[in-house]
Amino acid sequence: MASLVNYLKKNYFDWRTWDNIYRNMKKNQVELPPFEKKDFNYFSKPGIVFSFDDSFRVNDWYTYGKKIFEDNNVKVTFNINAFHHYENRREHNQEEIDMLIDLQSQGHEIAHHGYKHKNAFEYTERFGMKKWIDDEIEPLFDWMENQAHSKTGEKFKRPVTFAFPHFQTSTEIVNEIVPKYFKLLRGHLAGSNLVPFCHTGFAPSICIDSLYLSNPANIKKIIKFAEKYHCNLIITCHSLLPDDVSFNMFGWEMAEHEKRWKTSPKIIESIISEARKNNMTFYTTAEIAGVATFIDRGFEREVRKLLSKSENEWILISELDAITELDLRKIDISHYGGIQYFSKLKKLYLKDNQLPSSGIIDKLVKSMS
Repeated sequence: MASLVNYLKKNYFDWRTWDNIYRNMKKNQVELPPFEKKDFNYFSKPGIVFSFDDSFRVNDWYTYGKKIFEDNNVKVTFNINAFHHYENRREHNQEEIDMLIDLQSQGHEIAHHGYKHKNAFEYTERFGMKKWIDDEIEPLFDWMENQAHSKTGEKFKRPVTFAFPHFQTSTEIVNEIVPKYFKLLRGHLAGSNLVPFCHTGFAPSICIDSLYLSNPANIKKIIKFAEKYHCNLIITCHSLLPDDVSFNMFGWEMAEHEKRWKTSPKIIESIISEARKNNMTFYTTAEIAGVATFIDRGFEREVRKLLSKSENEWILISELDAITELDLRKIDISHYGGIQYFSKLKKLYLKDNQLPSSGIIDKLVKSMS
């Protein structure tokens, strides 16, 4: 009887939490900019971003998420640190680095989550802005630059977006690091909780870990709300673990409240299904910030040359949308990921690239005809 009561209480509080979030979103919908369809080509559909925090969790991202995302053609954002939170604060080992770079090679975004996961607001209040940047921002850029995949030699791409550890920030922090370091900074609940396309600066998100969401039906109204206003919803998660997998199995010393920062693969699959029913798609955080991501570095170099862009400049999706002709015949390309941004192409040359038929290419060619 007690277990039934607890179950009913949890479901009630879960429903009430999400109903309050929805009501606040409706209350703040006046903040949303008017949507003009002529401004969007690649972004023809509103979308959802799955944003996963804390890279010591990479094994479960890789084990339980990789196939789900691949099977559903969903790209997500993984926000990383350089350290394992619970194994003596050690740096990531080579196996973990390989898994992260493998995920990047599949088109997922690897974003910045602070070198040692320090609370940005508390750290800047105590030590000042410069020390926080010197201790948390710059070192992770340097650490990522010095890592490589043990077999392929592939390296991390420089992060475009940042996720605040513990969701804590301030206006001063946002103004200090945008756009000098990042295009978009992900936080937590704020205003309408929706993010327009090509956004710069702070962006809210909604956390769906078991701490917040046990019944995925409670998020349906929010997905419909995002679709109605043609905006994007960033959904934050941490560990991705089936219900029958416990943190106790890992041998980590964790407080009870820390064990609730996990999401079931079933909930992720349920959200994917609901989004597709509402004609929504999936983006990375970098994409809704309007920044293009290329898997193949040779392809990216050719695009940079075409746009006269340096290595440190962001390639904006709006710039690619203006290109009508693309010649890739003499470039050795292993992956065409990124070509989907060229939505106004009239001529595309691929003759010398011996790749199998690609769904991306097939769709693009169809749109050109």
